[in-house]
Amino acid sequence: MSMSKEFARYRRLERRLWMTRWRHEGEESAEEDEILDEMELTWTDLPESEQAVLRTEGPRCWPTDMSALPPQFADARYVSEPEAWAYEGFVSPLQAILSTDAA
Repeated sequence: MSMSKEFARYRRLERRLWMTRWRHEGEESAEEDEILDEMELTWTDLPESEQAVLRTEGPRCWPTDMSALPPQFADARYVSEPEAWAYEGFVSPLQAILSTDAA
C-alpha cells in the first residue's frame, strides 16, 4: 500500500503528540489540544483504507515509559538517530579535520 500525503501527515502528528505528551509527562496541555484538533481534521481527509489501518493498530500516542523512544513508523527514522553534519566546502569529515590541523 502506498502512503497518501494525508497518511504521512497523520503519522507526523502522531509523533508530535507522543513527544508533546512525553515532554509534559502525560499532563494535558494546550499544545496537545492543538495537535489533537489537527489530527481530527487530517483523519477526515484519509481514505477509508488508511483509516482502517490506523484503527487496527490502536493508539500509539501515549508514552508508557518516559525513557522510551517514540513509536517507529515506516516513514520516519527514530528521533535518536544522529543527523548527518554538513561539511560545507569539504568532501568529507577527514578533509575538514585536516584543513583545521593545517591552519
